[in-house]
Amino acid sequence: MRLQNFCATMIGAIAIVNGQTPPKQAKQAPDPHSLVLVGDRFKPLKYDEMTPEQKTMIDHLLAGERGGVRGPFNVLLRSPEVGDLGAEFGGAMRFRTTLPGDVREVIIIMTGRYWMAQYEWNSHKAAALQNGVNPAIVDAIATGKRPTGMKPEMEIAYNLIDELLTTHQMTDATFKAAKDKYGERGVVDMVGLSGWYGLVSMLLNVDRYPLPEGVQPDLKPLENPLPVVGMGFATPIPGAIEPAEVKSSAGGKEFTMRGDRFKPLTYEQMTPQQKTMTDIAVAQRGTGGSFNINVRDPDGGKLLFDMGDRVRFHMSVPDKLKELAIILTARYWGAQFEWLAHRRAAVQAGLSEDKVKAIAEGRRPVGMSADEEAVYNFITELFKTKQSSDASFAAVKNIAGERGVVDLIVSAGYYQLVSMLMNTDRLPVNTNQQPELKYLAKPLP
Repeated sequence: MRLQNFCATMIGAIAIVNGQTPPKQAKQAPDPHSLVLVGDRFKPLKYDEMTPEQKTMIDHLLAGERGGVRGPFNVLLRSPEVGDLGAEFGGAMRFRTTLPGDVREVIIIMTGRYWMAQYEWNSHKAAALQNGVNPAIVDAIATGKRPTGMKPEMEIAYNLIDELLTTHQMTDATFKAAKDKYGERGVVDMVGLSGWYGLVSMLLNVDRYPLPEGVQPDLKPLENPLPVVGMGFATPIPGAIEPAEVKSSAGGKEFTMRGDRFKPLTYEQMTPQQKTMTDIAVAQRGTGGSFNINVRDPDGGKLLFDMGDRVRFHMSVPDKLKELAIILTARYWGAQFEWLAHRRAAVQAGLSEDKVKAIAEGRRPVGMSADEEAVYNFITELFKTKQSSDASFAAVKNIAGERGVVDLIVSAGYYQLVSMLMNTDRLPVNTNQQPELKYLAKPLP
């Protein structure tokens, strides 16, 4: 043993002399049995009491970049299959984007500020400072003010997230500046990063996830947590829409790509990684919707695609309630394409046409059943107040259980991210359709 240690020491010393860093030993993952999870409405789980699917999710978290399970994961464990997929996507957005660390963390704290997610803010405020963000910029975001003195590459990202969260749209100038600086993948990564942390904030706020012991909340309630741009939610689609559609083939199968700001790619134009993602899509559920956008980041896009499959086809709540959550999300975001796709699915799942029409017009539907009303109240309250009252939480938990509550939050959070991507692109509705949603200052009654 002494000889072995001596040899290892000498190898390290030689490496240093030669200007090399000795190889790091692999970090050992924590013992899952010793984990202490945290929660409030969702009581902390213990590893020995978990199902095999929950243990798999824990094992993946401990082996990944995070090396821990703080934050939304005690909540996501209630629906571990989609929780595992979400954690993989979130890891790609946090650790493997093309964005500089300071820009990444500013996007995260802007999203946490918008959602008034105290734990998320506290955690990523520290990360922002560690990544070189000026404390004055952090303080301005905390108080709902536009920071001054941002370097140009940070201001570009700030403008993109500010516009998207406060208007649900994006101007041509803001999109062009972000694309010129960061490329199409960078734009997709910025939206994906904010979308993931929007979902994280929703989960934490519903749980009332506690701050570390002795830490006081930084964020105060503000009417406008980010400086509102223009007319807010009533902002119509900016710029001249120039949709395009191209047909191509992969493996002998024809497919169609559609887009506006993200011009449709042919198979021949794609990188090998994009082709791999497209091959899978063509063999499975196709290249419609946001696929032409997601493929700009084939790593994160593939993970989002897998998460979407779970949300679309394998959730625990009845389809009627899931689709109600989705169309409320599309209505809140003024996402025309997503609305048309899922209003039809909602009716097919049993939601009446008059209730769908009321939501489209920004009215509260009348005559809702008890389960519909519980989901309607829960989702609309979450979007409007960024919180969930005891009454709304208890009602939806009573009809859906803890797993169902999580599945509803994930469905809304996932389709919020999809809506953000589609609105960034200005993805047009199909040629045989007309937009149904007007842009309302208060889209959810």
